[in-house]
Amino acid sequence: MTHYEVIVIGVGCMGSAACASLARRGVRVLGLEQHTIPTDLGSSGHQSRIFRLAYYEHPDYVPLLKQAYSGWQQLQIEADMPVFAETGGLYIGQAGGEFVEHSQASAIRHGLQYERLDKHEIESRYPVLELPDDFVGLYEQPAGMIFPERAIQAQADLARRHGAHLLEGVRVHSWEQTPSQCHVETDSGRFTSDRLVICSGGWTPELCPGIPLSVSRQILGWMQTPEPDLVSMEHFTTWAIELEDQSLLYGFPLCDGLDGPAGFKMARHLPGASCDPRTLVREAQPGDEDDFLSYARRFLPRAVGPVTDMKVCLYTNTPDKHFIIDRHPRHDRVFLATGFSGHGFKFQPIIGEILADLAVHGSTDQPIGFLGLDRFERS
Repeated sequence: MTHYEVIVIGVGCMGSAACASLARRGVRVLGLEQHTIPTDLGSSGHQSRIFRLAYYEHPDYVPLLKQAYSGWQQLQIEADMPVFAETGGLYIGQAGGEFVEHSQASAIRHGLQYERLDKHEIESRYPVLELPDDFVGLYEQPAGMIFPERAIQAQADLARRHGAHLLEGVRVHSWEQTPSQCHVETDSGRFTSDRLVICSGGWTPELCPGIPLSVSRQILGWMQTPEPDLVSMEHFTTWAIELEDQSLLYGFPLCDGLDGPAGFKMARHLPGASCDPRTLVREAQPGDEDDFLSYARRFLPRAVGPVTDMKVCLYTNTPDKHFIIDRHPRHDRVFLATGFSGHGFKFQPIIGEILADLAVHGSTDQPIGFLGLDRFERS
């Protein structure tokens, strides 16, 4: 039985980056993935994710995002395919609302460049948008779109290039820690390691009972827009609009050459119905388009056309919608990266480094104190 220094369970967004970061450091690492690498059965598929710096969710994310941005530039150089496109980003909402105001406060606190735009400036720059008079926006140039399957593939390729052993189609049934090592039981046998990193997305509640997580079913939609030039990468940007319930309608400019559905992609950022990923209905159902279509008709009517495709992905949610990156509360050789609550992919490069720090040294100099499990004990 081969023994590893570190085993990573889940080689999706964060697990692939952790394997790459560990392998770069010369660590003997095994990555275990129950699906393919990459896969569209988790939280990290279907063409595109937004990258933004002026983070309204919590200002302490911004130092991590600055390092993630550098990481994306480096991965773009090292990868065999484009993984990131700097399109700019536009964040819209009612004046005084949380989305725009907190994004601006975050930008000011961390010295980020931005433009504040009123309704007329937004509509003049992006004629596809039709907004209420009291809406405002914040624009930042370094924002853009990440191509998630490519990013995962690039990280996995780098991990293998530096000596990592990555196994696909291997399901983990259980794990345990003894005083001297970790044991992982799979349908391909038992593996052992000095330390264990768990990045298993929607399957984490099954592997780590007691961690405060819930999994939800999320809908992504594509439509055949009647005026594609208005939403092309040459004339549009990544975007998000705060709605009355504080959810976000968000989307991407049209981008040619991507695998998967064609069309103008959008979705709503709000945890959907709770689900079990083992029994999840993965096919789009009649009425799923209601999650985003009425809002699209309201704010981007010239872009709305027939819905041509819908896909299902997963959110793994924490009670406060902030990530969990921490040592397991009962096992000192085990580390968790989970609960990314639908906004984690943009952090992939820096979280890979953080997980490598934790697995090798047991700690990190990165500012992740606000993402620890102890916050749930304090609340």
